[in-house]
Amino acid sequence: MSTNGEPRLSAAAAKLRPAKVRSAIRRRWFENQLARIPLTGAGSPVHLGTDYGGWMVPAALIRPDWTCYSVGVGGDVSFDTELIRRFGVRVRAFEPVQMFVDGAAKEMELHPEFSVHRVAIAERDEPVRMQHTHHPGARAVSGAGLFDTHAWDTFPGRSLPSLMAEFGDERIDFLKMDTEGTEYELLPSLDLPALGIMVLAVCLHHNRSVRQARNLIAYLASEGYEAAAMCPTIKTTFVHRAVLENDRTAGAAGTAPTQS
Repeated sequence: MSTNGEPRLSAAAAKLRPAKVRSAIRRRWFENQLARIPLTGAGSPVHLGTDYGGWMVPAALIRPDWTCYSVGVGGDVSFDTELIRRFGVRVRAFEPVQMFVDGAAKEMELHPEFSVHRVAIAERDEPVRMQHTHHPGARAVSGAGLFDTHAWDTFPGRSLPSLMAEFGDERIDFLKMDTEGTEYELLPSLDLPALGIMVLAVCLHHNRSVRQARNLIAYLASEGYEAAAMCPTIKTTFVHRAVLENDRTAGAAGTAPTQS
């Protein structure tokens, strides 16, 4: 173990592919440590989608009039498909890789509730420099230096408030984010409650330390978001206390909860 609490790389392992081996070890350590965070189980969480592309959602809280932003759709739209099929919500998906955008559009062409847009989510409306993955056959990109390559390209970047204004969305009820490591900068830059976000599902990546990931979780808690459920790859779903309070009030009155 190193002095900063991260796993120490053995000399033998370091001689193989130092960066790649180090990344794999850090990822396992990271996921093992964060899997221990307490979860409330709020909203009766269920898993939607495949093992690879799925996420946990608070099934008891989601309403048909919700607008969901699915950031980082990748090559698997099973989650988006199930979210629409089960709850009847509107899903706007955002993805910087054109191949994934084309694939999602084709697969979801019979779902008018779904749309996909080629952008990387950023703090400002400006081009974003992103790194290509080192995994053979994969097409993921990261603006946070997550991968072991020197291959970079520029992609169109948009902020969430800018996209909301373009689409005329007054709120984002459910925000799902898999931004390959930029979540540590993006989330603190946003006023999440002001955007109307009741449920936040985010994949936490190992480009930051366990301590920094826990600090982000603590920051989200200070904004009113409680960790409710988690997938094995640290896809963590947070529920805002306001929607839980609305749900309790509505349950006592025998009515459906309202959006504040």
